[in-house]
Amino acid sequence: MDQERITTLVRAFSTTRRSEIYAAWRVAESMGDDLLALLAEAFPQVRKAEGRASILRYVGRFSRESEFAFTMGISAVRDRAYAVRHYGCAILAYSLRADALPTLSSLLKHPDRRTVDDARAAIDAIKNKNHHFFHDRDHSGRVRWEYASV
Repeated sequence: MDQERITTLVRAFSTTRRSEIYAAWRVAESMGDDLLALLAEAFPQVRKAEGRASILRYVGRFSRESEFAFTMGISAVRDRAYAVRHYGCAILAYSLRADALPTLSSLLKHPDRRTVDDARAAIDAIKNKNHHFFHDRDHSGRVRWEYASV
C-alpha cells in the first residue's frame, strides 16, 4: 500500500506546471498522518525540479522536529537544480542543527555562486543559532523568516 502511495506522489509531483503541482498537493493532503515519510520516499524519484522544490518548501517547517525533513535537506543540497539546492540549504538553516555543517561546508566550493552564498548563509544561521540569518544575510534585524504552508 505504501509503495502505491509513493508512486502516486512521484507521478503527481513530476511536473513543471504550477496548476499540476497544486493538484499534487490536493493528492498529498489525502495521504494521512505519515505524509512526511511518504514524501521522503517519493522526493528522490520526482523527475522535475519544480516538484522537488515544492516538496521541500512544504517539509522545511518540520526540519527541527522531523528527521525525514532534515534528511531531505541533506539530500537536496546535492541536487542538480539550483532551486532544490536553495531550499535544501534553507531547510538546514531552519533546523539549526550543527550536524548539517559538514554538508554545508562541502558546498563552499560549489561551481554555482548562488549555492555557495546559500551554504554560507545557512552556516552563519546555524553557528549564530538564528534561522533568520539565512535571509537576513547582513544581520540587519529587519528580515524575519518563518516557514508558511505551501
